[in-house]
Amino acid sequence: MTDSAFVTPPLAIEPSFLDHNGHVNMAYHLVLVDRAIDLAFSAFRAGPDEYGATYGLTTFTGEMHVRYLAEMHAGDEIVGRVLLTEADAKRVIWTVELLRTADGAVVTTVEGVTLSVSIATRRVTPFPDELQALIAARVAQDREATAALDWRGRAVGMAR
Repeated sequence: MTDSAFVTPPLAIEPSFLDHNGHVNMAYHLVLVDRAIDLAFSAFRAGPDEYGATYGLTTFTGEMHVRYLAEMHAGDEIVGRVLLTEADAKRVIWTVELLRTADGAVVTTVEGVTLSVSIATRRVTPFPDELQALIAARVAQDREATAALDWRGRAVGMAR
């Protein structure tokens, strides 16, 4: 299988991300995920800067499921592996794996949905047609890699 995922450059772990346990606090795992999503969306002109300036639109996160699998520490080099898994006119479902490059460990996984939103009305609105086409192409490109993720679609619960 050829991995089609968008992989970010290293994502900076800032000193303020560390908590009393000496590792990256859970909230900052999501900051790194957010940065990875912004970089991936920028690849098709839907990042935080160009989407608003070009189209008068922005994106909001509508839902996420997070799994914390390993600790991150200051000095760890972390990259984000982003796949687009589904999309319609107004939503994109994506996955992000935060990977520690030193050992290849997946430290965090997140599955989420991003909504296209009008800056003026603050209401969900369709992605522009040309971006819908780029997103659909990316979803098709990522289909095989997405199918291999056995953790997608999980719900929080306890085995009974």
